[in-house]
Amino acid sequence: DPNNDRDLVALDAGHLFAPSVTSIGFRKGTFLRGYMYDFIEDFAPHLTRELVQEAFAARSRGEVEALFDHVDLPTY
Repeated sequence: DPNNDRDLVALDAGHLFAPSVTSIGFRKGTFLRGYMYDFIEDFAPHLTRELVQEAFAARSRGEVEALFDHVDLPTY
């Protein structure tokens, strides 16, 4: 609530924590519903529906890694 929280401030604490990567996984062959793609894209905007579908269709781990070689991971 902006009225109750107007005295709160955000402090940069980035120097206290090492960067980390979070992965989203799902079982091969899983039917992903629209809301699942929406969640993935909300969670990680660089993972578009098209990119996730390409990764899902990949036949090997190497193909998946090659697909994501050009993707820059965001840092927050």
